Amino acid sequence: MDLIQDFGLYRELFGLSFLASLVVGIVMPLIGALMFLRREAFLGIAVPQFAAAGIALGLLLLPWFPAMSDYFLDHGHPPMSYLLPFAAGAACFALAVFGAVAKGSRNSGAVLAGAFATASAMSVLFLTAAPAGNNLAETMMRGEVLLLDVHGLVVLSSASLLCLVFLIFFRKVLLVSAFDPDQAVSLGMPVRLVKVLQLLLIGFTIGAGVMTVGPILVFGLLFLPPLAARSLAQNLSQFLIHVLAVGVGSVLLAWPMSLELDWPYGPSAVCAAAAWALVSSLLARVRKPSL
Repeated sequence: MDLIQDFGLYRELFGLSFLASLVVGIVMPLIGALMFLRREAFLGIAVPQFAAAGIALGLLLLPWFPAMSDYFLDHGHPPMSYLLPFAAGAACFALAVFGAVAKGSRNSGAVLAGAFATASAMSVLFLTAAPAGNNLAETMMRGEVLLLDVHGLVVLSSASLLCLVFLIFFRKVLLVSAFDPDQAVSLGMPVRLVKVLQLLLIGFTIGAGVMTVGPILVFGLLFLPPLAARSLAQNLSQFLIHVLAVGVGSVLLAWPMSLELDWPYGPSAVCAAAAWALVSSLLARVRKPSL
Protein backbone atom coordinates (compact mmCIF):
# COMPACT_ATOMS: atom_id res chain seq x y z
CA MET A 1 0.00 0.00 0.00
CA ASP A 2 2.84 2.38 0.86
CA LEU A 3 4.53 1.52 -2.45
CA ILE A 4 1.37 2.37 -4.39
CA GLN A 5 0.97 5.64 -2.50
CA ASP A 6 4.61 6.54 -3.10
CA PHE A 7 4.23 5.78 -6.81
CA GLY A 8 1.15 7.99 -7.03
CA LEU A 9 2.95 10.81 -5.22
CA TYR A 10 6.04 10.54 -7.43
CA ARG A 11 3.88 10.48 -10.57
CA GLU A 12 2.08 13.63 -9.48
CA LEU A 13 5.28 15.45 -8.53
CA PHE A 14 7.64 14.24 -11.23
CA GLY A 15 5.44 13.03 -14.08
CA LEU A 16 6.56 15.80 -16.44
CA SER A 17 10.18 15.27 -15.48
CA PHE A 18 9.90 11.54 -16.16
CA LEU A 19 8.54 12.21 -19.65
CA ALA A 20 11.34 14.70 -20.27
CA SER A 21 13.94 12.12 -19.21
CA LEU A 22 12.52 9.60 -21.69
CA VAL A 23 12.62 12.21 -24.45
CA VAL A 24 16.31 12.99 -23.92
CA GLY A 25 17.06 9.30 -23.30
CA ILE A 26 15.80 8.49 -26.80
CA VAL A 27 16.77 11.49 -28.93
CA MET A 28 20.15 12.58 -27.51
CA PRO A 29 21.78 9.13 -27.90
CA LEU A 30 20.58 8.97 -31.52
CA ILE A 31 22.13 12.37 -32.19
CA GLY A 32 25.29 11.14 -30.51
CA ALA A 33 25.24 8.01 -32.68
CA LEU A 34 25.10 10.18 -35.81
CA MET A 35 28.05 12.24 -34.55
CA PHE A 36 29.93 9.04 -33.78
CA LEU A 37 29.33 7.62 -37.26
CA ARG A 38 30.48 10.91 -38.79
CA ARG A 39 33.62 10.79 -36.59
CA GLU A 40 32.45 13.89 -34.73
CA ALA A 41 31.86 12.28 -31.33
CA PHE A 42 33.88 14.89 -29.46
CA LEU A 43 31.41 17.53 -30.63
CA GLY A 44 29.06 15.90 -28.13
CA ILE A 45 31.17 17.48 -25.40
CA ALA A 46 31.88 20.90 -26.89
CA VAL A 47 28.47 21.75 -28.36
CA PRO A 48 26.38 21.49 -25.13
CA GLN A 49 28.94 23.61 -23.32
CA PHE A 50 28.64 26.29 -25.99
CA ALA A 51 24.87 26.13 -25.58
CA ALA A 52 25.38 26.74 -21.85
CA ALA A 53 27.65 29.68 -22.71
CA GLY A 54 24.88 31.02 -24.95
CA ILE A 55 22.41 30.85 -22.06
CA ALA A 56 24.92 32.67 -19.84
CA LEU A 57 25.27 35.36 -22.53
CA GLY A 58 21.49 35.69 -22.61
CA LEU A 59 21.46 36.25 -18.85
CA LEU A 60 24.23 38.83 -19.22
CA LEU A 61 22.22 40.75 -21.82
CA LEU A 62 18.93 40.42 -19.94
CA PRO A 63 18.94 44.04 -18.64
CA TRP A 64 19.01 45.24 -22.25
CA PHE A 65 15.50 43.81 -22.74
CA PRO A 66 13.14 45.52 -20.26
CA ALA A 67 10.16 43.27 -21.00
CA MET A 68 12.24 40.16 -20.34
CA SER A 69 13.69 41.69 -17.18
CA ASP A 70 10.20 42.40 -15.88
CA TYR A 71 9.18 38.81 -16.62
CA PHE A 72 12.24 37.59 -14.70
CA LEU A 73 11.36 39.74 -11.70
CA ASP A 74 7.77 38.42 -11.72
CA HIS A 75 8.53 34.73 -12.25
CA GLY A 76 12.06 34.24 -10.92
CA HIS A 77 13.46 33.07 -14.27
CA PRO A 78 13.75 34.51 -17.80
CA PRO A 79 11.22 33.28 -20.38
CA MET A 80 12.32 30.28 -22.43
CA SER A 81 11.39 32.08 -25.64
CA TYR A 82 14.15 34.55 -24.77
CA LEU A 83 16.89 32.08 -23.76
CA LEU A 84 16.23 29.48 -26.48
CA PRO A 85 17.69 31.55 -29.36
CA PHE A 86 20.87 32.09 -27.35
CA ALA A 87 21.22 28.39 -26.49
CA ALA A 88 20.30 27.08 -29.94
CA GLY A 89 22.31 29.75 -31.74
CA ALA A 90 25.45 28.97 -29.75
CA ALA A 91 24.99 25.23 -30.35
CA CYS A 92 24.55 25.76 -34.10
CA PHE A 93 27.63 28.00 -34.14
CA ALA A 94 29.71 25.33 -32.39
CA LEU A 95 28.45 22.59 -34.72
CA ALA A 96 29.26 24.62 -37.83
CA VAL A 97 32.58 26.14 -36.82
CA PHE A 98 34.20 23.43 -34.76
CA GLY A 99 32.81 20.66 -36.95
CA ALA A 100 34.57 22.23 -39.94
CA VAL A 101 37.74 22.98 -37.99
CA ALA A 102 37.94 19.47 -36.58
CA LYS A 103 37.58 17.90 -40.03
CA GLY A 104 40.40 19.99 -41.42
CA SER A 105 42.73 19.49 -38.47
CA ARG A 106 44.95 16.59 -37.51
CA ASN A 107 44.55 17.58 -33.88
CA SER A 108 40.76 17.53 -33.83
CA GLY A 109 40.63 16.19 -30.28
CA ALA A 110 42.83 19.01 -29.01
CA VAL A 111 40.80 21.59 -30.94
CA LEU A 112 37.53 20.40 -29.40
CA ALA A 113 39.08 20.13 -25.94
CA GLY A 114 40.19 23.73 -26.30
CA ALA A 115 36.71 24.70 -27.46
CA PHE A 116 35.19 23.02 -24.40
CA ALA A 117 37.59 24.84 -22.08
CA THR A 118 36.84 28.16 -23.79
CA ALA A 119 33.08 27.68 -23.59
CA SER A 120 33.34 26.71 -19.92
CA ALA A 121 35.34 29.84 -19.15
CA MET A 122 32.88 32.01 -21.09
CA SER A 123 29.97 30.53 -19.14
CA VAL A 124 31.60 31.37 -15.81
CA LEU A 125 32.55 34.89 -16.89
CA PHE A 126 29.12 35.69 -18.33
CA LEU A 127 27.33 34.32 -15.28
CA THR A 128 29.61 36.25 -12.95
CA ALA A 129 28.89 39.51 -14.79
CA ALA A 130 25.16 38.87 -15.24
CA PRO A 131 22.86 40.44 -12.60
CA ALA A 132 20.82 37.24 -12.38
CA GLY A 133 23.74 34.90 -13.00
CA ASN A 134 24.63 34.06 -9.42
CA ASN A 135 21.06 33.04 -8.63
CA LEU A 136 20.70 30.78 -11.66
CA ALA A 137 24.26 29.50 -12.13
CA GLU A 138 24.03 26.29 -10.09
CA THR A 139 20.60 25.36 -11.45
CA MET A 140 21.66 25.95 -15.03
CA MET A 141 24.96 24.09 -14.78
CA ARG A 142 23.55 21.01 -13.02
CA GLY A 143 20.17 20.96 -14.72
CA GLU A 144 17.20 20.43 -12.44
CA VAL A 145 15.11 17.88 -14.31
CA LEU A 146 12.95 17.30 -11.25
CA LEU A 147 11.82 20.95 -11.31
CA LEU A 148 10.88 20.98 -15.00
CA ASP A 149 7.49 22.56 -15.72
CA VAL A 150 5.07 22.01 -18.60
CA HIS A 151 6.60 24.85 -20.64
CA GLY A 152 10.03 23.24 -20.46
CA LEU A 153 8.59 19.87 -21.45
CA VAL A 154 6.80 21.39 -24.45
CA VAL A 155 9.96 23.13 -25.67
CA LEU A 156 12.11 20.03 -25.19
CA SER A 157 9.56 17.64 -26.71
CA SER A 158 8.88 19.88 -29.72
CA ALA A 159 12.55 20.27 -30.56
CA SER A 160 13.25 16.56 -30.00
CA LEU A 161 10.27 15.47 -32.11
CA LEU A 162 11.37 17.63 -35.02
CA CYS A 163 14.88 16.22 -34.78
CA LEU A 164 13.64 12.63 -34.49
CA VAL A 165 11.42 13.01 -37.57
CA PHE A 166 14.40 14.42 -39.45
CA LEU A 167 16.67 11.54 -38.39
CA ILE A 168 14.10 8.95 -39.46
CA PHE A 169 13.03 10.60 -42.73
CA PHE A 170 16.58 11.28 -43.95
CA ARG A 171 18.23 8.23 -42.40
CA LYS A 172 19.52 6.88 -45.72
CA VAL A 173 21.14 10.16 -46.69
CA LEU A 174 22.63 10.57 -43.23
CA LEU A 175 24.09 7.06 -43.14
CA VAL A 176 25.47 7.06 -46.68
CA SER A 177 27.01 10.52 -46.31
CA ALA A 178 28.50 9.51 -42.96
CA PHE A 179 30.47 6.65 -44.54
CA ASP A 180 30.96 7.93 -48.10
CA PRO A 181 29.98 11.56 -48.81
CA ASP A 182 31.10 11.36 -52.45
CA GLN A 183 28.85 8.38 -53.11
CA ALA A 184 25.90 10.19 -51.55
CA VAL A 185 26.45 13.10 -53.95
CA SER A 186 26.86 10.78 -56.94
CA LEU A 187 23.57 9.05 -56.09
CA GLY A 188 21.77 12.40 -56.29
CA MET A 189 20.94 12.58 -52.60
CA PRO A 190 20.14 16.06 -51.20
CA VAL A 191 23.36 16.17 -49.19
CA ARG A 192 23.59 19.96 -48.87
CA LEU A 193 19.98 20.36 -47.80
CA VAL A 194 20.31 17.57 -45.25
CA LYS A 195 23.54 19.08 -43.94
CA VAL A 196 21.86 22.44 -43.33
CA LEU A 197 18.81 20.83 -41.71
CA GLN A 198 21.06 18.64 -39.59
CA LEU A 199 22.98 21.66 -38.34
CA LEU A 200 19.84 23.65 -37.49
CA LEU A 201 17.74 20.87 -35.97
CA ILE A 202 20.51 19.24 -33.96
CA GLY A 203 21.67 22.63 -32.72
CA PHE A 204 18.10 23.56 -31.83
CA THR A 205 17.55 20.26 -29.99
CA ILE A 206 20.82 20.39 -28.06
CA GLY A 207 20.14 24.02 -27.14
CA ALA A 208 16.65 23.15 -25.90
CA GLY A 209 18.07 20.20 -23.95
CA VAL A 210 20.75 22.24 -22.24
CA MET A 211 18.22 24.95 -21.39
CA THR A 212 15.75 22.49 -19.82
CA VAL A 213 17.71 19.52 -18.40
CA GLY A 214 21.25 20.92 -18.25
CA PRO A 215 24.55 20.41 -20.10
CA ILE A 216 25.76 17.52 -17.94
CA LEU A 217 22.88 15.23 -18.88
CA VAL A 218 22.93 16.31 -22.53
CA PHE A 219 26.60 15.71 -23.29
CA GLY A 220 26.59 12.54 -21.18
CA LEU A 221 23.79 11.07 -23.31
CA LEU A 222 25.42 12.28 -26.53
CA PHE A 223 28.78 10.70 -25.79
CA LEU A 224 28.40 7.65 -23.54
CA PRO A 225 25.66 5.52 -25.21
CA PRO A 226 27.50 5.36 -28.56
CA LEU A 227 30.71 4.57 -26.69
CA ALA A 228 29.00 1.70 -24.86
CA ALA A 229 27.29 0.42 -28.02
CA ARG A 230 30.54 0.42 -29.99
CA SER A 231 32.02 -2.23 -27.70
CA LEU A 232 29.33 -4.87 -28.28
CA ALA A 233 27.61 -4.09 -31.58
CA GLN A 234 28.75 -6.02 -34.65
CA ASN A 235 26.70 -4.17 -37.25
CA LEU A 236 24.85 -0.90 -37.69
CA SER A 237 21.46 -2.22 -36.58
CA GLN A 238 22.90 -3.64 -33.37
CA PHE A 239 24.77 -0.39 -32.80
CA LEU A 240 21.58 1.71 -32.97
CA ILE A 241 19.65 -0.73 -30.79
CA HIS A 242 22.40 -0.70 -28.17
CA VAL A 243 22.54 3.10 -28.29
CA LEU A 244 18.82 3.35 -27.53
CA ALA A 245 19.02 0.67 -24.85
CA VAL A 246 21.84 2.46 -23.02
CA GLY A 247 20.16 5.85 -23.33
CA VAL A 248 16.73 4.75 -22.11
CA GLY A 249 18.16 2.36 -19.52
CA SER A 250 20.37 5.07 -18.05
CA VAL A 251 17.59 7.64 -17.62
CA LEU A 252 15.31 5.00 -16.06
CA LEU A 253 17.98 3.73 -13.68
CA ALA A 254 18.75 7.29 -12.59
CA TRP A 255 15.26 7.75 -11.11
CA PRO A 256 15.64 5.41 -8.11
CA MET A 257 19.21 6.64 -7.68
CA SER A 258 18.02 10.24 -7.55
CA LEU A 259 14.89 9.76 -5.43
CA GLU A 260 16.16 7.19 -2.94
CA LEU A 261 19.70 8.51 -2.52
CA ASP A 262 18.82 12.19 -2.95
CA TRP A 263 21.33 12.59 -5.79
CA PRO A 264 21.00 15.17 -8.60
CA TYR A 265 19.20 13.50 -11.48
CA GLY A 266 21.45 14.57 -14.35
CA PRO A 267 24.74 13.34 -12.87
CA SER A 268 22.99 10.12 -11.75
CA ALA A 269 21.94 9.35 -15.33
CA VAL A 270 25.41 10.12 -16.65
CA CYS A 271 27.02 7.84 -14.06
CA ALA A 272 24.58 5.09 -15.02
CA ALA A 273 25.53 5.50 -18.70
CA ALA A 274 29.23 5.50 -17.78
CA ALA A 275 28.79 2.28 -15.80
CA TRP A 276 27.00 0.73 -18.76
CA ALA A 277 29.89 1.77 -21.05
CA LEU A 278 32.42 0.25 -18.65
CA VAL A 279 30.52 -3.04 -18.39
CA SER A 280 30.14 -3.16 -22.19
CA SER A 281 33.87 -2.65 -22.63
CA LEU A 282 34.67 -5.44 -20.14
CA LEU A 283 32.21 -7.82 -21.79
CA ALA A 284 33.72 -7.09 -25.19
CA ARG A 285 37.19 -7.88 -23.91
CA VAL A 286 36.03 -11.13 -22.36
CA ARG A 287 34.26 -12.18 -25.54
CA LYS A 288 36.99 -11.13 -27.95
CA PRO A 289 39.39 -14.10 -27.47
CA SER A 290 36.65 -16.57 -28.36
CA LEU A 291 35.97 -14.98 -31.75
